[in-house]
Amino acid sequence: MWRMVMRGALIFGLLPLPVEACNGTVTPDGTAPYNRPDIHGIAVFLPQVLENTVDSPFANLIKVVNKYYPAGRISLSIAPVRRVYLDISDQNADFRFPIMKIRDGADSQTPYQFGHEMLGKVSFVLYSNKARPLDKAAVLDMANLNKYQLAAPPTNWGFHTESVVDLERSLKMLNQGRIDGVIWAQEEADFLIRKFRLENVHRSHFDDYPDVIFLSCNQRGNYVNQVLSKAIAAARASGELARAYTAVHQPYHDWQP
Repeated sequence: MWRMVMRGALIFGLLPLPVEACNGTVTPDGTAPYNRPDIHGIAVFLPQVLENTVDSPFANLIKVVNKYYPAGRISLSIAPVRRVYLDISDQNADFRFPIMKIRDGADSQTPYQFGHEMLGKVSFVLYSNKARPLDKAAVLDMANLNKYQLAAPPTNWGFHTESVVDLERSLKMLNQGRIDGVIWAQEEADFLIRKFRLENVHRSHFDDYPDVIFLSCNQRGNYVNQVLSKAIAAARASGELARAYTAVHQPYHDWQP
């Protein structure tokens, strides 16, 4: 597992700690102090944008955030999808990413809480088969609701989806017409479509979402949410966050394989 350690350079104060965690499933705190300054995050391997924790675009984005977090160090490792999204009881993970926030109040329907500050906006694309192209309106049509076999990140979309465990496999299944659609961030999916020449895939813009971290619902999660959110806000105010984010995600590009 790749790992990085980064140290910041500026000083700032902490916001008051909320009394309660989020509305999701409360995860017991470990035995270590909840306000220990060193922070560890785990992330999903993503083609092109998060292939390692040293110099990939997402790793560089976290380095920018770390410049505005001098209280301790931020370390990052890459883990399988299931561990990042489903094993929220893991005491070694102070935050996880990436994830998009589908709607306000979404964390009342999840076992975790979202970061208060977004890293940027991520454009999601609905990928379907050219023989049976789909768009967002078709997916959300009440007459067709839950009709299609769709693969997507594990979150509450408001309609039935299967969780993507291996994006490459899901896109190849789509290209073969074995599933109806895949909903995913455009940079990672587009990279694989070009790499494997998946010419039977149709693209349609689905929506743009806040790109955020997510954390456990406990004192540690609240603490990390505050300090990282303040660092993210400071990085945004400096202009560095937006510049680094352009290497991770860009506005929707209208093209077809």
